[in-house]
Amino acid sequence: MGHTAISHSSRGSPPSPDKTTPSHPALAPPDWKTAAPSLDLHATTDKPTADQCLAHLKVLEAFHQLREDVATTDGLYGIYDRFVDDTNTARTQLLRKIREKRWAVYVTKATKRFEQWWHKTRPQASPTQGLLHLYQTFGQDDEQIVLDSDCVPPLDVLMVWHAYLLNPRDFLDDCIRFQWIALWNTGFPLGLVSSCIDDETFVYRPSDRAPATFLAATGLPWKSLIDNQQLVLRCPNCNRPMHVPWTTATDAGSWRTADGGGENGKGYTDPLFEWTCSGCHVPSHHDSFKVQKFKTDAKMLIEKYIPLPGTVLNMKGRPQVPERNGTLETHSPLFPNRLVTALRSAFSRTSISSVNKIRTIIETGLGQSYIRQEACGRKSPLNRNEKLAVRKMMSHYWNNSSVFALDLVGAVIRQGTFIEKMHALDWLHSPAPQPTMDRALLRHTHQLYPPSYYHYSVLKTDRFIDHDDKIPSANLSTGFEWTSKIYQSMYQEPYSECACWYCTAVRESHTSAASRLIFSRSAHKSIDAQLTNTSNEKISPHISAHSAIDPENVKIGTLATTKDTQLNRMYEKARKRAEKKGREPPDRANTTAAGHTYAYGIPERRATAVRGLVGEGLPQGRAQEERVRVALGVVAVGVEEEAVVEGAEEEAVEEGVEEEGVEEEEEEEMGVGVVEAVEEGVDYRRLERGRWIGAI
Repeated sequence: MGHTAISHSSRGSPPSPDKTTPSHPALAPPDWKTAAPSLDLHATTDKPTADQCLAHLKVLEAFHQLREDVATTDGLYGIYDRFVDDTNTARTQLLRKIREKRWAVYVTKATKRFEQWWHKTRPQASPTQGLLHLYQTFGQDDEQIVLDSDCVPPLDVLMVWHAYLLNPRDFLDDCIRFQWIALWNTGFPLGLVSSCIDDETFVYRPSDRAPATFLAATGLPWKSLIDNQQLVLRCPNCNRPMHVPWTTATDAGSWRTADGGGENGKGYTDPLFEWTCSGCHVPSHHDSFKVQKFKTDAKMLIEKYIPLPGTVLNMKGRPQVPERNGTLETHSPLFPNRLVTALRSAFSRTSISSVNKIRTIIETGLGQSYIRQEACGRKSPLNRNEKLAVRKMMSHYWNNSSVFALDLVGAVIRQGTFIEKMHALDWLHSPAPQPTMDRALLRHTHQLYPPSYYHYSVLKTDRFIDHDDKIPSANLSTGFEWTSKIYQSMYQEPYSECACWYCTAVRESHTSAASRLIFSRSAHKSIDAQLTNTSNEKISPHISAHSAIDPENVKIGTLATTKDTQLNRMYEKARKRAEKKGREPPDRANTTAAGHTYAYGIPERRATAVRGLVGEGLPQGRAQEERVRVALGVVAVGVEEEAVVEGAEEEAVEEGVEEEGVEEEEEEEMGVGVVEAVEEGVDYRRLERGRWIGAI
């Protein structure tokens, strides 16, 4: 154990929440180097401060430079730029893939090093503190780990820790499962890490004693690049050690075409990973280690009573004390643990080659009344909460073979998009950033202080809001449109102060005929005046893309195509309106092809106000569901606002009538309808929401 490196303390409790809602701070002063020495990183407010956000930007810039150094190191992991011939027509794409491959190998090694640091540093779980005790005392224990410049881990380990914290529910789930609440209370050592990063070069330099301390605690060298070039894994079949290469895509033949460049390797970081054990001669694949993870977790459950991942928190993401008689036997989130325990014989006597086989065993078992009797205490079918609990548990195995509740490699890679955006905006050397990227930065910074973020989230929405960075782009885009509409109608200012074509198209969808009548044209001009002048999304405060993923099935792909069509139509309307009024329309050439995926959720400071609007006219339970969905920024909306009059406009265009003229007629008709509705006592906000979801 590395307890000499990390001590524990109950001093310096995490920031306690209060019910005040201060305005967002200005995030960056004009001169970063002047401000850096005087940063106050010990504030105890319920939300992150400007200084904390600045320190976070400094850490992100260090991560960015680390990635650039690794990706551009020719020959690293046996991958050379010379593999791509100068005459190759796909040279640029292949070189980019080569650099991405080096970084992917490095990140995978970093997660293994973080795992070693986690195991060697974490105190042993106390057998006297069961799960019920942790439920009952959650939030009461203020013990923290104490780090200093002598025992802070290397930058690659810190990078993984940082990405881990940005998945707050999974991080809390693991901290409870493995009884390391002190790490949860501590959060990310932002002040310490920032102080170890040079203000000009952004090079990470802790004390001279840090490498020796890390080596003594983990047995690993400080620098990942001088670490063992092979990975040692335990064979899932016979448990013998296997020395596995990180990648075998180390020849020119692996990098000939852009479509398959680097994807035919058989190493651990390659998609087609396969390695045969020298002892039992059984080949292992990625699926083999996912199954091994499940078996290991099931063994820890049965022998040490450590719950399976995804089974500790309730559906609101909270570690809630069991209802009814206050025992764990009937607690719904824990149902998968009782089910797997009841199926232990089936798992032990069945050959399991994939996670699909695990699902089949579970489904077969649930079809047997005696298994339900043992797991549920009754023979009747599962209730809704029990079904959801099983699905939630299984979601932690489909694409994850690590000991943690999520695949940290994917978490770090996905977070890289946001880091690149922060680097491109260069807020450390800018007068002041603007929404919506500043809201993303604020939320990320807040999540580095888990207790504060947890209490704030619960206070505002009655649940622990997760940070889902795997949302399909079309769904995320719909959520952004809804959030932007509500925000603008309530505060008379744009949610996204960006002049790119996508944000312009979204704002156009908000400018309905009804809103033009109720909000004066001068108000809309005021909104337009607040927008950033540039339409280049690479330097404008564009909405965050790091939460979006590409569609992986036909249904989502169709939705994305439909969303593209709708956005194109909105953009054409905005372009015509701008030209008519003598303004320069945004240039789509400056925006990435998937620009519409740069969507993000609602800022925390507006959550309370939105609650009253989206919950209006709904039953209490449904209103609560709507509040949280809107707060997550992923509300699934049925009908787009402009689609209500889409048919009429298309018919008018076919008859030679200008769209603008149709719009003016629509304004008159909608004006009468809104006035009549107001006279009859119908709240405008409810009317608008009804139009949005296609209710009227």
